[in-house]
Amino acid sequence: MPPYRLIWFQHLHKAAGTYIVRKAISNGEKPYPLNKNGNPHDENGAIPLWGLSDSELSNFVDECERLGITFVATEWGGPNYSRLSKDPRVCLITCLRNPIDRFISNFNYDYYWMWTKSKNYSEYLSQDEIFTSPEYYTRIFSRNLDHQNEVTDQDLSTAKENLLLFDKVIIAETGMTGLRDLGWINEADTIHPTFGDKWAKIHLLKKMKFLRLLEYVFRVKHKPKQEIDVEGLNKLDMELYNFAKTLE
Repeated sequence: MPPYRLIWFQHLHKAAGTYIVRKAISNGEKPYPLNKNGNPHDENGAIPLWGLSDSELSNFVDECERLGITFVATEWGGPNYSRLSKDPRVCLITCLRNPIDRFISNFNYDYYWMWTKSKNYSEYLSQDEIFTSPEYYTRIFSRNLDHQNEVTDQDLSTAKENLLLFDKVIIAETGMTGLRDLGWINEADTIHPTFGDKWAKIHLLKKMKFLRLLEYVFRVKHKPKQEIDVEGLNKLDMELYNFAKTLE
């Protein structure tokens, strides 16, 4: 019998994460009994694994082994990567996408599915959500998870150190062939694109958002105005992304 392995996936919003979750399940990985998109839940909602102490994190891995769980995703925060990397049972993986493309995709997805009330990027950046805040990658991997806190060069250094702890770093733009190293040879049973989803059209129709529906049908991708300077707001993320590409 092979040794127990728990694949711990750091899911980054709109960076091919749902594809990887579905691919894991398609290849026989067992998620937590109650989960949403691979994120463990209990009766109170998402289990905040990123807030667990070292001993609590080890106890959670013990629980997963006892239950036969082989796949866990964390999407809403970064757990203690150092502690997880020291556990021989845990295989840390993640997938990054160009942070500017990810941010634009995130806005358009939320805009068309109406997960946000924001009508433009200025409003979107002011939301109380970590995945809409600047330097999202650096926040996650440095574990500076309060979006009101400044992201610093020290956070970038910490994020790089934590990325080095991962067993596998995938870059979305270069393909997913690296996932075969995990024994995942079956394709995912679904994808999660912004456009082309009939349920998004039905949702907009029910909400009587006819102009937005027309934009969706014609695949209008809203982009931030130049004065917002999305590149400048995410310069640390771009550096972290380029660093991650050297680890793939």
